[in-house]
Amino acid sequence: MGDWLPMGKKLRKKSFRKSIKKDFAFYIILYISLSLLLGFACSQLFLYKQNQIRKKYYDEYQNKIEYIEGKPNTAYHYYNDNDVKIEIHYSLDILTLFTPVDRIKSNILGIASGVVYPLSFIVCLSLISILFYKKILQQPLELLGAAADKIADNNLDFTIHYDRPDEFGRLCQSFEKMRSALHNNHLELWRQIEERRRLNAAFAHDLRTPLTVLKGQSDMLIKYTPELSEEKIIETAKMMQRHIARLENYVNTMNTLQRLEDIEIHCKSVDMVHFIKQLRDTGACICADKRFVFQKTQYPSLSFGEEDLCSVQIALDVPIILQVYENLLSNAVRYAEEQVTVSTQMIDNNFHITVSDDGAGFSAQDLCEATRPFYKAAGRPDQEHFGIGLNICKVLCEKHGGFLKLENKNGAAVTAAFQIE
Repeated sequence: MGDWLPMGKKLRKKSFRKSIKKDFAFYIILYISLSLLLGFACSQLFLYKQNQIRKKYYDEYQNKIEYIEGKPNTAYHYYNDNDVKIEIHYSLDILTLFTPVDRIKSNILGIASGVVYPLSFIVCLSLISILFYKKILQQPLELLGAAADKIADNNLDFTIHYDRPDEFGRLCQSFEKMRSALHNNHLELWRQIEERRRLNAAFAHDLRTPLTVLKGQSDMLIKYTPELSEEKIIETAKMMQRHIARLENYVNTMNTLQRLEDIEIHCKSVDMVHFIKQLRDTGACICADKRFVFQKTQYPSLSFGEEDLCSVQIALDVPIILQVYENLLSNAVRYAEEQVTVSTQMIDNNFHITVSDDGAGFSAQDLCEATRPFYKAAGRPDQEHFGIGLNICKVLCEKHGGFLKLENKNGAAVTAAFQIE
Protein backbone atom coordinates (compact mmCIF):
# COMPACT_ATOMS: atom_id res chain seq x y z
CA MET A 1 0.00 0.00 0.00
CA GLY A 2 1.37 3.40 -0.95
CA ASP A 3 2.32 6.25 1.33
CA TRP A 4 -0.39 8.65 2.44
CA LEU A 5 0.35 12.35 2.70
CA PRO A 6 -2.16 13.59 5.32
CA MET A 7 -2.80 17.24 6.02
CA GLY A 8 -3.22 17.11 9.80
CA LYS A 9 -6.30 17.26 11.96
CA LYS A 10 -7.12 20.88 11.21
CA LEU A 11 -7.11 20.36 7.47
CA ARG A 12 -9.36 17.35 7.71
CA LYS A 13 -12.08 19.47 9.31
CA LYS A 14 -14.64 20.84 6.92
CA SER A 15 -14.28 24.54 6.20
CA PHE A 16 -17.27 26.85 6.02
CA ARG A 17 -15.46 28.97 3.43
CA LYS A 18 -15.14 27.27 0.07
CA SER A 19 -12.92 29.84 -1.64
CA ILE A 20 -9.52 31.35 -0.97
CA LYS A 21 -10.92 34.64 -2.29
CA LYS A 22 -13.49 34.63 0.53
CA ASP A 23 -10.78 33.66 3.02
CA PHE A 24 -8.62 36.51 1.76
CA ALA A 25 -11.49 39.00 2.02
CA PHE A 26 -12.16 37.81 5.57
CA TYR A 27 -8.52 38.34 6.56
CA ILE A 28 -8.48 41.79 4.90
CA ILE A 29 -11.52 42.86 6.92
CA LEU A 30 -9.93 41.42 10.04
CA TYR A 31 -6.68 43.26 9.24
CA ILE A 32 -8.38 46.64 8.77
CA SER A 33 -10.49 46.21 11.90
CA LEU A 34 -7.55 45.22 14.09
CA SER A 35 -5.37 48.00 12.67
CA LEU A 36 -7.95 50.70 13.35
CA LEU A 37 -8.75 49.32 16.78
CA LEU A 38 -5.08 49.03 17.77
CA GLY A 39 -4.23 52.46 16.34
CA PHE A 40 -7.15 54.14 18.07
CA ALA A 41 -6.42 52.47 21.42
CA CYS A 42 -2.72 53.32 21.35
CA SER A 43 -3.38 56.88 20.16
CA GLN A 44 -5.88 57.48 22.94
CA LEU A 45 -3.47 56.04 25.48
CA PHE A 46 -0.65 58.32 24.35
CA LEU A 47 -2.93 61.38 24.33
CA TYR A 48 -4.18 60.48 27.80
CA LYS A 49 -0.61 60.25 29.12
CA GLN A 50 0.26 63.55 27.47
CA ASN A 51 -2.81 65.25 28.94
CA GLN A 52 -1.89 63.92 32.36
CA ILE A 53 1.41 65.79 32.13
CA ARG A 54 -0.32 68.94 30.86
CA LYS A 55 -2.97 68.73 33.57
CA LYS A 56 -0.31 68.73 36.28
CA TYR A 57 1.00 72.11 35.10
CA TYR A 58 -2.41 73.46 34.18
CA ASP A 59 -3.70 72.99 37.72
CA GLU A 60 -0.57 74.63 39.13
CA TYR A 61 -0.77 77.76 37.00
CA GLN A 62 -4.53 78.04 36.63
CA ASN A 63 -4.73 80.55 39.49
CA LYS A 64 -1.81 82.58 38.15
CA ILE A 65 -3.29 83.64 34.84
CA GLU A 66 -5.85 86.23 33.81
CA TYR A 67 -7.78 85.55 30.59
CA ILE A 68 -8.06 88.41 28.10
CA GLU A 69 -11.44 89.00 26.53
CA GLY A 70 -11.55 88.74 22.76
CA LYS A 71 -8.32 86.72 22.63
CA PRO A 72 -9.00 82.98 22.85
CA ASN A 73 -6.36 80.90 24.60
CA THR A 74 -4.55 84.10 25.64
CA ALA A 75 -4.01 85.30 29.21
CA TYR A 76 -1.77 87.35 31.51
CA HIS A 77 0.65 85.39 33.61
CA TYR A 78 1.76 86.78 36.98
CA TYR A 79 5.11 86.03 38.49
CA ASN A 80 5.41 85.86 42.29
CA ASP A 81 8.74 87.61 42.55
CA ASN A 82 7.27 90.78 41.07
CA ASP A 83 3.89 91.98 39.93
CA VAL A 84 4.84 92.03 36.29
CA LYS A 85 2.25 90.38 34.12
CA ILE A 86 3.15 88.95 30.74
CA GLU A 87 0.67 88.19 27.94
CA ILE A 88 1.10 84.57 26.87
CA HIS A 89 -0.59 82.07 24.53
CA TYR A 90 -1.57 79.62 27.21
CA SER A 91 -2.05 76.46 25.10
CA LEU A 92 1.46 76.75 23.65
CA ASP A 93 3.50 78.67 26.13
CA ILE A 94 2.55 76.43 29.01
CA LEU A 95 5.11 73.99 27.58
CA THR A 96 7.80 76.43 28.59
CA LEU A 97 6.80 75.82 32.16
CA PHE A 98 7.49 72.05 31.92
CA THR A 99 10.55 70.50 33.39
CA PRO A 100 12.99 69.15 30.74
CA VAL A 101 11.98 65.57 31.45
CA ASP A 102 8.24 66.28 31.19
CA ARG A 103 8.83 68.31 28.03
CA ILE A 104 10.60 65.34 26.39
CA LYS A 105 7.87 62.96 27.56
CA SER A 106 5.14 65.21 26.22
CA ASN A 107 6.86 65.60 22.85
CA ILE A 108 7.40 61.86 22.53
CA LEU A 109 3.79 61.10 23.42
CA GLY A 110 2.56 63.68 20.92
CA ILE A 111 4.66 62.20 18.12
CA ALA A 112 3.67 58.67 19.10
CA SER A 113 -0.05 59.51 18.94
CA GLY A 114 0.48 60.65 15.35
CA VAL A 115 2.55 57.73 14.04
CA VAL A 116 0.73 54.97 15.91
CA TYR A 117 -1.79 54.47 13.07
CA PRO A 118 0.73 53.63 10.31
CA LEU A 119 2.72 51.52 12.79
CA SER A 120 -0.42 49.59 13.78
CA PHE A 121 -1.19 48.97 10.10
CA ILE A 122 2.31 47.59 9.55
CA VAL A 123 2.21 45.38 12.68
CA CYS A 124 -1.26 44.05 11.91
CA LEU A 125 -0.33 43.44 8.27
CA SER A 126 2.61 41.31 9.40
CA LEU A 127 0.52 39.37 11.92
CA ILE A 128 -2.38 38.79 9.50
CA SER A 129 0.03 37.73 6.74
CA ILE A 130 1.64 35.16 9.04
CA LEU A 131 -1.77 33.95 10.19
CA PHE A 132 -3.08 33.68 6.59
CA TYR A 133 -0.01 31.72 5.54
CA LYS A 134 -0.19 29.38 8.53
CA LYS A 135 -3.92 28.71 8.27
CA ILE A 136 -4.50 28.75 4.50
CA LEU A 137 -1.27 28.42 2.52
CA GLN A 138 1.36 26.52 4.49
CA GLN A 139 -0.14 23.04 4.69
CA PRO A 140 -1.30 22.63 1.06
CA LEU A 141 1.95 24.14 -0.23
CA GLU A 142 3.98 21.74 1.92
CA LEU A 143 1.79 18.86 0.71
CA LEU A 144 2.27 19.75 -2.96
CA GLY A 145 5.99 20.33 -2.40
CA ALA A 146 6.41 16.91 -0.77
CA ALA A 147 4.41 15.30 -3.59
CA ALA A 148 6.54 17.04 -6.22
CA ASP A 149 9.72 15.82 -4.49
CA LYS A 150 8.41 12.24 -4.49
CA ILE A 151 7.53 12.45 -8.18
CA ALA A 152 10.97 13.88 -8.94
CA ASP A 153 12.46 10.83 -7.20
CA ASN A 154 10.32 8.52 -9.40
CA ASN A 155 8.22 7.56 -6.39
CA LEU A 156 4.58 7.49 -7.49
CA ASP A 157 3.29 5.07 -4.88
CA PHE A 158 1.53 7.55 -2.60
CA THR A 159 -1.78 9.37 -2.31
CA ILE A 160 -2.48 13.10 -1.97
CA HIS A 161 -5.26 13.84 0.52
CA TYR A 162 -6.60 17.36 1.12
CA ASP A 163 -10.32 17.75 1.82
CA ARG A 164 -10.89 21.52 1.98
CA PRO A 165 -13.30 22.53 -0.81
CA ASP A 166 -11.32 25.59 -1.93
CA GLU A 167 -8.95 26.34 -4.82
CA PHE A 168 -6.13 24.45 -3.13
CA GLY A 169 -8.46 21.49 -2.66
CA ARG A 170 -9.22 21.45 -6.38
CA LEU A 171 -5.53 21.91 -7.17
CA CYS A 172 -4.63 18.94 -4.95
CA GLN A 173 -7.33 16.85 -6.64
CA SER A 174 -5.89 17.72 -10.05
CA PHE A 175 -2.39 16.95 -8.78
CA GLU A 176 -3.62 13.58 -7.48
CA LYS A 177 -5.21 12.80 -10.87
CA MET A 178 -1.91 13.65 -12.55
CA ARG A 179 0.01 11.45 -10.09
CA SER A 180 -2.43 8.60 -10.60
CA ALA A 181 -2.17 8.91 -14.38
CA LEU A 182 1.63 8.97 -14.19
CA HIS A 183 1.56 5.94 -11.90
CA ASN A 184 -0.70 4.01 -14.25
CA ASN A 185 1.39 5.01 -17.27
CA HIS A 186 4.52 3.96 -15.42
CA LEU A 187 3.02 0.55 -14.66
CA GLU A 188 1.78 0.20 -18.21
CA LEU A 189 5.21 1.09 -19.57
CA TRP A 190 6.88 -1.57 -17.47
CA ARG A 191 4.18 -4.06 -18.46
CA GLN A 192 4.84 -3.32 -22.13
CA ILE A 193 8.60 -3.66 -21.62
CA GLU A 194 8.13 -7.05 -19.93
CA GLU A 195 5.66 -8.08 -22.60
CA ARG A 196 8.13 -7.08 -25.30
CA ARG A 197 10.84 -9.13 -23.62
CA ARG A 198 8.58 -12.18 -23.53
CA LEU A 199 7.61 -11.63 -27.15
CA ASN A 200 11.23 -11.39 -28.24
CA ALA A 201 12.14 -14.51 -26.27
CA ALA A 202 9.18 -16.47 -27.67
CA PHE A 203 9.85 -15.21 -31.19
CA ALA A 204 13.51 -16.20 -31.02
CA HIS A 205 12.61 -19.63 -29.61
CA ASP A 206 9.98 -20.40 -32.24
CA LEU A 207 12.18 -19.17 -35.09
CA ARG A 208 15.00 -21.48 -34.09
CA THR A 209 13.21 -24.65 -35.30
CA PRO A 210 12.40 -23.58 -38.88
CA LEU A 211 15.80 -21.92 -39.25
CA THR A 212 17.54 -25.09 -38.09
CA VAL A 213 15.52 -27.17 -40.55
CA LEU A 214 16.24 -24.76 -43.41
CA LYS A 215 19.95 -24.75 -42.59
CA GLY A 216 20.08 -28.56 -42.48
CA GLN A 217 18.17 -28.96 -45.73
CA SER A 218 20.27 -26.37 -47.54
CA ASP A 219 23.49 -28.01 -46.31
CA MET A 220 22.21 -31.37 -47.53
CA LEU A 221 21.33 -29.97 -50.95
CA ILE A 222 24.74 -28.36 -51.33
CA LYS A 223 26.59 -31.49 -50.24
CA TYR A 224 24.53 -34.26 -51.78
CA THR A 225 22.77 -32.73 -54.81
CA PRO A 226 24.66 -34.89 -57.37
CA GLU A 227 23.67 -38.02 -55.50
CA LEU A 228 20.00 -37.10 -54.81
CA SER A 229 17.16 -38.10 -57.02
CA GLU A 230 14.91 -35.49 -58.57
CA GLU A 231 12.04 -36.65 -56.37
CA LYS A 232 14.11 -36.17 -53.19
CA ILE A 233 15.21 -32.71 -54.30
CA ILE A 234 11.60 -31.67 -54.96
CA GLU A 235 10.50 -33.08 -51.59
CA THR A 236 13.30 -31.17 -49.83
CA ALA A 237 12.43 -27.96 -51.68
CA LYS A 238 8.77 -28.28 -50.66
CA MET A 239 9.77 -28.80 -47.02
CA MET A 240 11.97 -25.71 -47.20
CA GLN A 241 9.10 -23.80 -48.77
CA ARG A 242 6.78 -24.74 -45.91
CA HIS A 243 9.27 -23.52 -43.34
CA ILE A 244 9.84 -20.31 -45.28
CA ALA A 245 6.07 -19.75 -45.32
CA ARG A 246 6.04 -20.32 -41.57
CA LEU A 247 8.77 -17.70 -41.14
CA GLU A 248 6.71 -15.28 -43.21
CA ASN A 249 3.71 -15.96 -40.98
CA TYR A 250 5.86 -15.27 -37.94
CA VAL A 251 6.94 -11.93 -39.37
CA ASN A 252 3.33 -11.02 -40.16
CA THR A 253 2.32 -12.06 -36.65
CA MET A 254 4.96 -9.82 -35.09
CA ASN A 255 3.81 -6.94 -37.29
CA THR A 256 0.26 -7.52 -36.07
CA LEU A 257 1.39 -7.40 -32.43
CA GLN A 258 3.34 -4.21 -33.09
CA ARG A 259 0.30 -2.54 -34.66
CA LEU A 260 -1.89 -3.41 -31.69
CA GLU A 261 -0.16 -0.71 -29.62
CA ASP A 262 -1.14 1.96 -32.16
CA ILE A 263 -4.79 0.98 -32.55
CA GLU A 264 -7.25 3.68 -31.45
CA ILE A 265 -10.86 3.10 -30.50
CA HIS A 266 -13.48 5.05 -32.47
CA CYS A 267 -16.96 4.45 -31.11
CA LYS A 268 -19.98 5.21 -33.25
CA SER A 269 -23.69 4.86 -32.63
CA VAL A 270 -24.83 1.35 -33.55
CA ASP A 271 -28.33 0.05 -34.23
CA MET A 272 -28.51 -3.05 -32.04
CA VAL A 273 -31.00 -4.74 -34.35
CA HIS A 274 -28.56 -4.63 -37.25
CA PHE A 275 -25.52 -5.34 -35.06
CA ILE A 276 -26.99 -8.46 -33.42
CA LYS A 277 -28.01 -9.75 -36.83
CA GLN A 278 -24.45 -9.16 -38.04
CA LEU A 279 -23.05 -11.15 -35.11
CA ARG A 280 -25.48 -14.01 -35.72
CA ASP A 281 -24.72 -14.16 -39.45
CA THR A 282 -20.96 -14.02 -38.87
CA GLY A 283 -21.17 -16.83 -36.34
CA ALA A 284 -23.25 -19.01 -38.63
CA CYS A 285 -20.69 -18.53 -41.42
CA ILE A 286 -17.58 -19.30 -39.34
CA CYS A 287 -19.24 -22.22 -37.53
CA ALA A 288 -20.58 -23.86 -40.69
CA ASP A 289 -18.97 -27.19 -39.73
CA LYS A 290 -20.49 -27.14 -36.23
CA ARG A 291 -23.93 -26.69 -34.77
CA PHE A 292 -24.26 -22.95 -34.06
CA VAL A 293 -26.55 -21.61 -31.33
CA PHE A 294 -27.11 -17.87 -30.90
CA GLN A 295 -28.98 -17.09 -27.69
CA LYS A 296 -31.24 -14.10 -27.05
CA THR A 297 -29.53 -10.86 -26.19
CA GLN A 298 -30.15 -9.40 -22.75
CA TYR A 299 -30.32 -5.58 -22.89
CA PRO A 300 -31.28 -3.84 -19.60
CA SER A 301 -34.82 -5.07 -19.02
CA LEU A 302 -35.42 -5.98 -22.67
CA SER A 303 -34.75 -9.19 -24.56
CA PHE A 304 -34.50 -9.31 -28.29
CA GLY A 305 -33.51 -12.00 -30.71
CA GLU A 306 -34.89 -13.23 -33.95
CA GLU A 307 -38.49 -12.94 -32.87
CA ASP A 308 -38.29 -9.82 -30.70
CA LEU A 309 -35.99 -7.03 -31.93
CA CYS A 310 -36.00 -3.59 -30.36
CA SER A 311 -34.31 -0.64 -31.98
CA VAL A 312 -31.67 0.34 -29.42
CA GLN A 313 -28.72 2.67 -30.12
CA ILE A 314 -25.38 2.23 -28.31
CA ALA A 315 -21.86 3.53 -29.07
CA LEU A 316 -19.28 0.85 -29.94
CA ASP A 317 -16.29 0.31 -32.22
CA VAL A 318 -17.85 -2.39 -34.40
CA PRO A 319 -14.69 -3.38 -36.41
CA ILE A 320 -12.76 -4.00 -33.18
CA ILE A 321 -15.60 -6.06 -31.71
CA LEU A 322 -15.97 -8.11 -34.88
CA GLN A 323 -12.23 -8.83 -34.93
CA VAL A 324 -12.39 -10.15 -31.36
CA TYR A 325 -15.61 -12.04 -32.08
CA GLU A 326 -14.19 -13.79 -35.15
CA ASN A 327 -11.05 -14.82 -33.23
CA LEU A 328 -13.12 -16.31 -30.43
CA LEU A 329 -15.33 -18.17 -32.89
CA SER A 330 -12.30 -19.59 -34.71
CA ASN A 331 -10.87 -20.89 -31.43
CA ALA A 332 -14.21 -22.38 -30.42
CA VAL A 333 -14.64 -24.14 -33.78
CA ARG A 334 -11.13 -25.59 -33.50
CA TYR A 335 -11.76 -27.20 -30.09
CA ALA A 336 -15.56 -27.85 -30.13
CA GLU A 337 -16.91 -31.37 -30.38
CA GLU A 338 -20.25 -30.55 -31.96
CA GLN A 339 -21.66 -27.20 -30.84
CA VAL A 340 -20.61 -23.55 -30.51
CA THR A 341 -22.86 -21.23 -28.47
CA VAL A 342 -22.88 -17.42 -28.50
CA SER A 343 -24.70 -15.15 -26.03
CA THR A 344 -24.66 -11.36 -25.67
CA GLN A 345 -25.82 -9.14 -22.83
CA MET A 346 -25.47 -5.73 -21.20
CA ILE A 347 -23.88 -5.61 -17.73
CA ASP A 348 -22.78 -2.43 -15.93
CA ASN A 349 -22.52 -0.32 -19.08
CA ASN A 350 -20.50 -3.04 -20.82
CA PHE A 351 -21.50 -5.08 -23.86
CA HIS A 352 -20.60 -8.74 -23.28
CA ILE A 353 -20.11 -11.45 -25.91
CA THR A 354 -19.65 -14.99 -24.59
CA VAL A 355 -18.47 -17.73 -26.96
CA SER A 356 -18.51 -21.27 -25.57
CA ASP A 357 -17.94 -24.74 -26.97
CA ASP A 358 -18.58 -28.30 -25.82
CA GLY A 359 -14.94 -29.36 -26.03
CA ALA A 360 -12.52 -30.40 -23.31
CA GLY A 361 -12.35 -26.89 -21.84
CA PHE A 362 -9.40 -25.05 -20.34
CA SER A 363 -6.85 -26.61 -18.04
CA ALA A 364 -5.83 -24.79 -14.87
CA GLN A 365 -2.68 -23.58 -16.63
CA ASP A 366 -4.69 -22.45 -19.66
CA LEU A 367 -6.95 -20.30 -17.48
CA CYS A 368 -3.88 -18.47 -16.11
CA GLU A 369 -1.70 -18.19 -19.20
CA ALA A 370 -3.82 -18.62 -22.34
CA THR A 371 -3.95 -14.85 -22.97
CA ARG A 372 -0.17 -14.53 -23.01
CA PRO A 373 1.41 -14.18 -26.47
CA PHE A 374 2.71 -17.36 -28.15
CA TYR A 375 1.14 -19.56 -25.49
CA LYS A 376 0.31 -23.11 -26.60
CA ALA A 377 -1.61 -25.55 -24.45
CA ALA A 378 0.25 -28.66 -23.39
CA GLY A 379 -0.68 -31.69 -25.48
CA ARG A 380 -2.08 -29.53 -28.30
CA PRO A 381 0.75 -29.04 -30.78
CA ASP A 382 -0.46 -26.82 -33.58
CA GLN A 383 2.06 -25.70 -36.16
CA GLU A 384 -0.47 -23.53 -38.01
CA HIS A 385 -1.24 -21.27 -35.05
CA PHE A 386 1.22 -19.31 -32.97
CA GLY A 387 -0.84 -18.79 -29.82
CA ILE A 388 -1.55 -15.07 -30.12
CA GLY A 389 -5.29 -15.09 -30.86
CA LEU A 390 -6.49 -14.73 -27.26
CA ASN A 391 -3.71 -12.24 -26.56
CA ILE A 392 -4.92 -10.04 -29.42
CA CYS A 393 -8.50 -10.35 -28.12
CA LYS A 394 -7.40 -9.35 -24.62
CA VAL A 395 -5.50 -6.28 -25.84
CA LEU A 396 -8.41 -5.11 -28.03
CA CYS A 397 -10.93 -5.59 -25.21
CA GLU A 398 -8.79 -3.56 -22.81
CA LYS A 399 -8.35 -0.80 -25.39
CA HIS A 400 -12.14 -0.67 -25.62
CA GLY A 401 -12.32 -0.25 -21.83
CA GLY A 402 -13.34 -3.85 -21.16
CA PHE A 403 -11.75 -7.20 -20.39
CA LEU A 404 -11.41 -10.83 -21.54
CA LYS A 405 -12.50 -13.61 -19.17
CA LEU A 406 -11.77 -17.35 -19.55
CA GLU A 407 -13.75 -20.02 -17.71
CA ASN A 408 -15.14 -23.54 -17.99
CA LYS A 409 -18.89 -24.10 -18.46
CA ASN A 410 -19.42 -27.63 -19.75
CA GLY A 411 -16.52 -26.81 -22.03
CA ALA A 412 -14.50 -23.69 -22.70
CA ALA A 413 -16.22 -20.29 -22.42
CA VAL A 414 -14.63 -16.94 -23.23
CA THR A 415 -16.35 -13.63 -22.44
CA ALA A 416 -15.27 -10.43 -24.18
CA ALA A 417 -16.51 -7.20 -22.56
CA PHE A 418 -16.52 -3.78 -24.27
CA GLN A 419 -17.31 -0.50 -22.55
CA ILE A 420 -20.15 1.52 -24.05
CA GLU A 421 -19.58 5.25 -24.50
